[in-house]
Amino acid sequence: MTIDALSRREWLKSTCALGLTAAGGVLSTRVKAKGDEGRTAIDAGSRKQLFIDDRFMETSRGVKLTMNPPRRDDRVLIAPDAPWEQGASIGVYSSVLKENGKVRIWYDLIRPTGPGPYDHTRRVCYAESEDGLHFTKPLLNLHEMDGSDANNVVLPGVIGGCSVWIDPKAPPEHRYKTQAKVYPTGQFHMHSSPDGLRWKHFARLNPGPGGWDTQSIVFWDPRIERYAIYTRRWVRLQPSEASYRTVRRLESDDLLHWSNQSVVMEADEIDLATHETPTAQPPVDYYGADVFRYAEADDVYIMLAQAYWHWRERKPLKGLGPSSFDVRLAVSRDGKSFQRASRQPFMATGPDGRFDSRWVWAMPHPIRMGDELWIYYVGSNRDHNGNIDPASGGKRLSGISRAVLRPDGFVSADAGHDGGQITTPPIRFAGDRLELNVETTAAGTVQVEFQDESGTAIKDFTIDDADKITGNHIRKAVTWNGSSDVSSLADKPIRLRFVIRNARLLSFQFIAD
Repeated sequence: MTIDALSRREWLKSTCALGLTAAGGVLSTRVKAKGDEGRTAIDAGSRKQLFIDDRFMETSRGVKLTMNPPRRDDRVLIAPDAPWEQGASIGVYSSVLKENGKVRIWYDLIRPTGPGPYDHTRRVCYAESEDGLHFTKPLLNLHEMDGSDANNVVLPGVIGGCSVWIDPKAPPEHRYKTQAKVYPTGQFHMHSSPDGLRWKHFARLNPGPGGWDTQSIVFWDPRIERYAIYTRRWVRLQPSEASYRTVRRLESDDLLHWSNQSVVMEADEIDLATHETPTAQPPVDYYGADVFRYAEADDVYIMLAQAYWHWRERKPLKGLGPSSFDVRLAVSRDGKSFQRASRQPFMATGPDGRFDSRWVWAMPHPIRMGDELWIYYVGSNRDHNGNIDPASGGKRLSGISRAVLRPDGFVSADAGHDGGQITTPPIRFAGDRLELNVETTAAGTVQVEFQDESGTAIKDFTIDDADKITGNHIRKAVTWNGSSDVSSLADKPIRLRFVIRNARLLSFQFIAD
């Protein structure tokens, strides 16, 4: 272990001991002192509010914040099975958008080429689907491959995959954008397109030193009215194996000049203590992250961080094992300070022998399909050091699949059989009724009480007036003695008291009829 690496561990240890939050600190339920009744109430308006952290938990008892991993059905939706894709694999730097009812996927196609400066070439290819499950690969006739343009290639060359997004500030001809490291220069380039199919070079980006050889995420953030980028920051140490990857964030007004760099995810003291390694290399580093504003809610940013694990000897295989990737969930209110939702993976690697047994990579970004969120991901049975899962019989497997999550379902406030309750800080709202995203067991219930700013129950909205909610609801109106009308309390500072038993609460929202 180098002095620099030791210093970093000691710094993280002291930070945790002082109760400070390092990049990616674990979120937790806390009991806060009430007081401060005179402070400004949180403006909840009519926007959806999520229980991703303790923002709306001024006091709580018997309730814990719980990460909810998505459900996976293990279906490979896109595989390298077209005639021009023979011998290729699907690379992890792929992306998805939903537009006009159609699911559009741009995927990273990697083909081995044999000895040379690069042992592979890469193309960005395109597929689309009406239902998000059955994809077609249209013959676009845009770029030649193997002497023919009868293929679905939209970006040719040795390019580090894609990360397609829509720029709301751009003119129509540059509406679609994607950015990646390109070869042989190793530079970071952005391409733009009017339709997501016909791409042209837009600009060379330079977010400063630290590297960008990962799937870099860019979007316009209306909260700060600037572009944000989440990309790699290499921390270079001696010996070289002590170096590690982190995720950094920068801002820009024009996509060309970047500033305000900060590290938003890195291995913390608990990560570093997970395993002792036989070299100076840490047991995990963060290879990249899909970061996005959860547009359905107020002030919610989600990070699906790609954790790369390497901590044990496994001779004669190359490199430290397991050399595998899983996805970790972190949450934020400002896109800058993130808290881990759990120390467990949000999306773990699949069973031995399956296409995702060594590598799971969440694609940007989840899409809404009815009353579900679909998280598309790339899986591979080949680890980062090139070793194929022996349970696969020597055959390399890769593909794009999906995981399904309940809307707002990243984190929930849960109470068990003994019950629990949450009281919010003072809030102001706009609307006529209160709706909950809630799930109870058959024996479970949720009730809501309105209190004034001092914590006194408000007449006609007490817990005794509150009707019990039971069942599984995405949008359930709260009622008191059969009435859902809360308009008389709109724009007044109030508190909400949630009484929960055998249930989980994901979000609340005031609705204007």
